[in-house]
Amino acid sequence: MRSPTRSFTAFHWLWTVAAIALISGCSGTKELAEPVPDWVQQRPQIPGYYIGVASASKLQFPADASERAQRQALAELAGQIRVSIDSKSVLHSTQFQGIAGQSFSETITSSSAEDLEGYERVGYYENESDVWTYYRLSQSTHERIRKERKTAALELAGDYWVAAQEAMAQGEVQQALDRFIRSLESMEKHWGEINLWKSPDGETIALDRACLDGIGGLIGGLRLNGQTPEITLAFQQRYTGSARCQVQYNGMAIAGMPIKWNYNRGTLPRTVQLTTGENGWSEMLLEGFEAGLQRSELTATIALDELMPTLRDSKVSNLLGSLLEPQQTWPILLPPPTIFIESKELIDGKPSNQDKLRNALAQGLNDAGIQWVNTAQQADLLLSMESDTRRAGSGNGFYTAMLDASIVLTTSEGASVLQRNLQSVKGVQLNWAAAHGEAYRKAQIELQRTFIQELLKSLYQ
Repeated sequence: MRSPTRSFTAFHWLWTVAAIALISGCSGTKELAEPVPDWVQQRPQIPGYYIGVASASKLQFPADASERAQRQALAELAGQIRVSIDSKSVLHSTQFQGIAGQSFSETITSSSAEDLEGYERVGYYENESDVWTYYRLSQSTHERIRKERKTAALELAGDYWVAAQEAMAQGEVQQALDRFIRSLESMEKHWGEINLWKSPDGETIALDRACLDGIGGLIGGLRLNGQTPEITLAFQQRYTGSARCQVQYNGMAIAGMPIKWNYNRGTLPRTVQLTTGENGWSEMLLEGFEAGLQRSELTATIALDELMPTLRDSKVSNLLGSLLEPQQTWPILLPPPTIFIESKELIDGKPSNQDKLRNALAQGLNDAGIQWVNTAQQADLLLSMESDTRRAGSGNGFYTAMLDASIVLTTSEGASVLQRNLQSVKGVQLNWAAAHGEAYRKAQIELQRTFIQELLKSLYQ
C-alpha cells in the first residue's frame, strides 16, 4: 500500500514543473511580442542633436545586417552635419572666385562617418527580417570636437606657413612652394570656412588665403632673363650655338629650377628639360636646323609640374586653378651667308659670250634667300665654276653636244664646303650652236633643281 506522504510529494513536484513551464512560455511570448520602438516607426526630431537612423535586411545581408545598419545610420548622421557645414561655407567660398573658380566651392568641407566622434547609440531593434540602429550626436559636443580639431589643424598649417616664409626669405622657392601646399593640405577639412590664425608676430591672418597668395606671388615673381634679346647663329659655326637664361626671384638667382626649352628646327620641334645651376643659369644647345631655315623661336618655360611635384596628386590643385607657367621667348636668327660667284663658261673650248650657268646660280640663290655679292671681299663663301661643251656626234640631221662642269664652294679662308660635277649633260638640236645652247639650258635646270638644295644642306652641316 502506497504511503499518503509519498503521493503528496509527487503531486507537489508535478505542479512545480508545470508552473515553471507556464512561466517560461509566458516569458517567450512576451519577448516575441516586444513592441516596435517609436523611433523605428517615426524618425526622432530632437533639438540640439544630429540624428541617424537606418535599417538593414537580414534576408539580403544575413551575415552582417547589424553592421550595415550601424554604418548607414552613422552615414546619415554625417550627412546632416555636411549639409550644415556646406550651408555656412558657400558665402566664404565665393571669396575665392577668380583664384580657383567653381572648383573651390566644390571642395569645401564635408564630414564622413569615419570623422565622427562623440556620438552615442540610443537604440537597437531587430525582428525576424530586419535590424534597426539609432545614433545621435549632440551638436554642442560635435562643435567642441570640431573646433579642437580645427585648432590643431590650423596650428600645423601655421607651422608650414612660417616655414614657407623662411624659405622665401632665403630664396628657396621650391621649398617655400612645398610648404605652402602642405599648409593648405593641413586645412583641407576646413577649406570652406574662415580660417583665421594668429602668426608668431601677433598678426591675425586668413591662413588659406595667405597660402594661395603666397603660391601665386612666388610663381608670378619668377623671372627668366636671357643673356641676349635675340639669338643669332652664324654660318661659320654651321648654325649651331647655345642660349642661356637665368632664373631670378626678387633679384636673387635661383638654383635647381626645372627649365623646359623648346625651339623649332624646321619641320620637327625639339624639347629639352634642364635644371638651373648654382648661379641660376641654364644653357641650351641649339643645333639640327633644317636647310634653308632662316628664322625660328626659342622658348624657356619654368615647368611647374616639376617645380611642384607634390601638387600632382594633391587636392590643393583644385584651389589653384590654372597657374600660368613663367616663360620667356627669344627670336633665333639664322642669316644666310653671302656668296661671290666666279664663273668660266666655254663652248667647245672657247670662251662663251654669255653667263648662262652663273645667272642660273644667281637666280637660284635669290629664290633660296641667299644673297650673292659682286666682290670676293664682301663674301662669306666663294663659288667657283668652270664649264665646257664638246661635240658628241651627229646623224640624221641631229647634232649632239655634251656639257661638263665643275663647281667648288669654299669659305673665304679656303676651306672646302661643297664640290659637285656635272658630266655629259646632253644637248640635241638641228645644228651645232643650238646643240651647245641646249646642253647649257639643261645644265641650268639641273643647277636650279638639285644643286641649290645641296648647297643649302651643306651650309647647315
